[in-house]
Amino acid sequence: MSQTASIWSPLRSPVGTAVSTAVVAVVMLVAAIMAYLNGTNAAITELRSLAYPVVWISVSLAAAVWIGQTVQGRPRRWRGIAVGGGYTLMIAWLTGLVGSTTGGFPLRVHAAPPGWGPIILYDSGLLRLSIVPFKLIAYLALGYVIYALVAAHRGSIRAAALGVFSCVSCTGPLLVAVIGAIGGTQATTAVATVGYDIATVALVTTFGLLVAVVARQQATG
Repeated sequence: MSQTASIWSPLRSPVGTAVSTAVVAVVMLVAAIMAYLNGTNAAITELRSLAYPVVWISVSLAAAVWIGQTVQGRPRRWRGIAVGGGYTLMIAWLTGLVGSTTGGFPLRVHAAPPGWGPIILYDSGLLRLSIVPFKLIAYLALGYVIYALVAAHRGSIRAAALGVFSCVSCTGPLLVAVIGAIGGTQATTAVATVGYDIATVALVTTFGLLVAVVARQQATG
């Protein structure tokens, strides 16, 4: 094996590819965010809000790439598509990315820091879309992971339930509704702010657990 091949071979492994994907995502997002802030002079009151998309996207892509390359074979492909696709649609519905119509309105695109935006809003009169890029990428990655596990018969529908808790909007609206009704506007705002912190930890934990399950299965053969 040539020296060049030996240098690049680790990067071609599942771990190397996953790490490379995460690094590229982080670099591109940070560069895009800096360009956006310099070009718009936007005022950011919570700096950590800029980190959410970076963490969600990089972790989601890295985990999906690693699991996709590590879990070989798809003997139950159609079952995987059904479960993974259904799971993704369920998450999209629970989190408000997809919802029932509110009467219909044309396509709207709103500028926001990269990852948060561009935010796409559309209501066809039958279905409503509210697309936030970093959430969509994370949910698609979760759906793909579930697809890979189920299609390869190395996981089950129970694995999909694990991902539900990674969604801020799966628990956030309930907490906002309950605490907001009790404590008023200040309590509602506090829950909304803390919600993404909790969701980010939950998302990373979810992907970490899924990666750990796959790694253990590979080790035991």
